[in-house]
Amino acid sequence: MEYFELNPEDNTFSNIVIDLTHRCNMECANCYIPNRDIPDLNKNKLYNFLEKLPNRTYIRLIGAEPTMREDIFEIISTVKKIGHRPSLTTNGLKLGQLSYVEKLKEAGLRLLLHSMNGADDDEIYKILDNGKWATIKVRALENIFKCKLPVNTGTIIAKGTNEQTIGRQVKTFINSAIKTGVNFNTTKPYNRITPVLRIKSVGLIGRNMGGNCAYEIFELAQLASEQLDISYNLITNSKATSGVVKAGAYGEAETSLLFPYETEAGKIFIRLIDWRINDEGVIDHDNPNRGRLTEDWTVAPFFEHLKKNEFGY
Repeated sequence: MEYFELNPEDNTFSNIVIDLTHRCNMECANCYIPNRDIPDLNKNKLYNFLEKLPNRTYIRLIGAEPTMREDIFEIISTVKKIGHRPSLTTNGLKLGQLSYVEKLKEAGLRLLLHSMNGADDDEIYKILDNGKWATIKVRALENIFKCKLPVNTGTIIAKGTNEQTIGRQVKTFINSAIKTGVNFNTTKPYNRITPVLRIKSVGLIGRNMGGNCAYEIFELAQLASEQLDISYNLITNSKATSGVVKAGAYGEAETSLLFPYETEAGKIFIRLIDWRINDEGVIDHDNPNRGRLTEDWTVAPFFEHLKKNEFGY
């Protein structure tokens, strides 16, 4: 996919990522938006942009850390009022307060992605996220379940660092659901919006750990098979692809594998994601679904724009 920008009236992306702020309350080893000097996005200009989109769109509110904005609840409710579907990607630190999660739901949030790179292990968080975050991350997950808010989680796997976190994250997720009385097969809305645990390799873009720390997709599949006691063939035959990565030791591979997993708390999905870069240094290249709001109020392919403005916008 060649780099291009679309006016909002001509948008073709089903998902648009919105960088609400470049501020953050964490300092992770891997961050593809590491510039902290850019002012917060003007919310009134954002609303004007959203009103010009031709179709109902998933609006992915991200940061750095979007909960740094005190007006996040207003922004969520306005996105919904204009007619789009708001989702929030967060490190979850502020969600350690139950009242905060309740306000997110009341504002109209209908999907949340909670970053949990270390599951319930402080030693992993200290390496990847520069802090002991396990307790508050798990508490945030429990609060999400208490509020019955649809949730996916995101977990980065770095070679030689946290391979065992795949199984540990699944166990943490299931234990938190059971503790809060959630069954994904019978509890609303999880019986309709099945949670997805996103397991991805390190993306070597922006601030990152560097070196040979990124797993290929089928290496992740092998790790998942071993830790979850599930057939490797089942994983690799359950494909949800958005592109094809460069051939590696395991041959040409899909960028994403999605498979169901039955647990004590009901069915979940696990998505393995290859975030290695192509020859142009782009993650998840040629994805026709995910756009990004640019600094010029146009829409561009997300990771292509990210690479073009690395350490910038």
